[in-house]
Amino acid sequence: MGEPSENHDGPVDPQPEELGEAGPWRNVPKPTMEELTAPSAEIVDTPQMPLVVKVVGLLLVAALLVLAAWLGLMLGGSDTPEPSPTPSIDETLWVMETPTTLGNYVRGEVISTPAGTKGDRDIVTAKYSKGADDKIVLLLSRPEDNLDTYLENAGVENTEPVADATCGTSVDNAAPVCARVVDETAIAVVGINDQDFVRLASTVESFYAALK
Repeated sequence: MGEPSENHDGPVDPQPEELGEAGPWRNVPKPTMEELTAPSAEIVDTPQMPLVVKVVGLLLVAALLVLAAWLGLMLGGSDTPEPSPTPSIDETLWVMETPTTLGNYVRGEVISTPAGTKGDRDIVTAKYSKGADDKIVLLLSRPEDNLDTYLENAGVENTEPVADATCGTSVDNAAPVCARVVDETAIAVVGINDQDFVRLASTVESFYAALK
């Protein structure tokens, strides 16, 4: 019998001619689950915003808030009429409290008429005496801004300037009167015993120094 023939079910691929010899096998380690889920070390840092940009941004936001509040006040109150100012006497002026004494003069009866009682002025009247034969009357009126108008309303005529005051004669009893307007206040001295203008004008200045 002859040698059994080789049974070939299909064609045999020829061996590659240039594969060369196989190199040694390397054991490649399999990564664990922790290594697969661990965050990457190569994280790109987010660039930081410069401090100057932050400060400028905050200032702009604050300015916009202030502007919005101001516009709200202006627009909200545009339809409301402004209240008319109420005229009032300057609170910084000295108080119209007559002195108890002035030199040798001693104060007697004092009459105070607040504004609104008989007019729109505060009026104070005080009698002073220095013995039986030397009596004067001090008159204070506020507010006053014109001496000539005050003397005219008080019934003083034939006026003439004496020092810093203006003197004249009362139409009611012919008594001499000297007055001065200062600090929105008329200071007038009436002579009861025919005192002269020079003396009364000096007394006006003495009262002003004692009052202010």
